[in-house]
Amino acid sequence: MLHDGEILLNERYGSSSKKRHYVIPPDQAKVVVVDDEKFADVSGLLTRIFMPQGYPNSVSKDYVAYQIWDTAQAFCSTITGTLATQEVLRGVGVGDTGATPLAATITWVIKDGCGHLGRIIFAYSHGTYLDAYSKKWRLYADTLNDAAMCIEIALPLFKNYTTFALCVSTVMKAIVGVAGGATRAAMTQHHAVRGNLADVSAKDSAQETAVNLVASITALLIITLFGNSIFIFIMMIILHIVFNYLAVRAVCLRTLNEPRFLQVIETYLRKEMVPNPCEVNRTEPIIFYQLGTKLLDLKICGFQIHLGQSMKQLIKDVPKTSGLKLIKEIYSDRNYIVYPSMNQRLMCVYIKEGATVDDILCSYFHAVLLSIITCTINDHELFVLRNLPDGEPKSFAQLCQILQEADWSRVPRQDKGFSYGPSERLLRFVNNTASQTWQSFRIGLTHTGWDMSKHLLIVDEWRIYDAREEYMQDRNDENSETDL
Repeated sequence: MLHDGEILLNERYGSSSKKRHYVIPPDQAKVVVVDDEKFADVSGLLTRIFMPQGYPNSVSKDYVAYQIWDTAQAFCSTITGTLATQEVLRGVGVGDTGATPLAATITWVIKDGCGHLGRIIFAYSHGTYLDAYSKKWRLYADTLNDAAMCIEIALPLFKNYTTFALCVSTVMKAIVGVAGGATRAAMTQHHAVRGNLADVSAKDSAQETAVNLVASITALLIITLFGNSIFIFIMMIILHIVFNYLAVRAVCLRTLNEPRFLQVIETYLRKEMVPNPCEVNRTEPIIFYQLGTKLLDLKICGFQIHLGQSMKQLIKDVPKTSGLKLIKEIYSDRNYIVYPSMNQRLMCVYIKEGATVDDILCSYFHAVLLSIITCTINDHELFVLRNLPDGEPKSFAQLCQILQEADWSRVPRQDKGFSYGPSERLLRFVNNTASQTWQSFRIGLTHTGWDMSKHLLIVDEWRIYDAREEYMQDRNDENSETDL
């Protein structure tokens, strides 16, 4: 039919093998529709069942790599979970003729109760960080799940403390449930590029269900042939952690959180170029970020940066009215105030009400610049200012060198820590520099593929607001009620 007539139009169903041709046959006036589909294409059928509609165009480019490793870790997790379940059932009395149903029920209720409390407390204490550090908590959650299963499979060693051990493992799994569910939602949102969040989530669930079915059958075969093999259990635990690490490493997030933003800023200041999201994601610290003394912000810019601080901290650092009025005047054209707490090595960002996403990102960039320059005037060397292999110092390093030699940039301090604080003139200079540099930096971020419509920086809720505006609004509301 296609060879005999004239093909008027062709269309394809997404990226599948399904095609449709609209043909004008010889000596006929009506258009004939010719369907062209390979029904024997097994891969196409599996794609329609387990992949989101429109795949691969409807998902991010890192979707396949992530799903491969995520599927592998789910397979290992199901096998270890099945092996551990056998010991849990023994722990609550299954197979023990001396155990009573009441004792088993009480153990199970206490275990579940501890899990509920653990879930509530963890959501309260760490819920804010799950979006910002989704990769880290995704990895931590699965590692914690493995630790819980290690406790469960070792229950025969805790015969006199079975209930306590089960409570501990249940609390750990409750944390896994909160962290794993929240970070999975963050990953799904990243992969759904067409607003197809529900479809991607549903297909992800279908993939996991299929994998769990195969893994459960495999686990039953292992138990039948080898019993509760510790060797296989340990091997699956190791593979599970490795596959999880590879899965989160495969994800290329385009939204800026603190470690990614710090790396981008460092590269920009050192090399005067903006790295793309995939370059930064490949080297983003995941496991040991913000642990111990290796704080990334402290390492890169010499200060810890806190966003959304209360002005109470500024009052401690600048108790005099004249000093506060001066700082307020310096940042009058900004939706934030940046000022260092020198004794604590904190760069505090005080945010004004009405600040936008761009203001928050700019304030963090501003805080990094002021932190590095403050370290410079105190002769504190930072890696970001070291010369590149070509020996040519970049513009920012040259600027820091000039400020280091200028007497007007510093004021002596008597307290512990740094000997000098930033002068009023330096604060104004850095404010102007940050304003000018941010515009070109922001353009570079957008051009390299970073999503500037939102951010994942941790920001506390304190905001500076104008009391006069609030008063006028209240008066307007009162007048409106009176008119009614």
